[in-house]
Amino acid sequence: MRLSVVYGFEDSPTANRFMNDVNSHQNLEHAKAKLFDGDKVRIQYIAKQGQYDNTLSTLDSLADQYGGAEVEL
Repeated sequence: MRLSVVYGFEDSPTANRFMNDVNSHQNLEHAKAKLFDGDKVRIQYIAKQGQYDNTLSTLDSLADQYGGAEVEL
């Protein structure tokens, strides 16, 4: 199942650092992050049905380190 989440940040450089961290994170190799609307990062990842997936938890923790939070579009 393909899932998508968007995180917002205070500025574009912070969003860019978060995006690069997600794309190089060894536990998030199935997640792809792209800069979106300047200060937001959209992440798409595939979750296997019937299995526990901690991707969203990992992303939330990482975004929190950069002062970001999930946003609704």
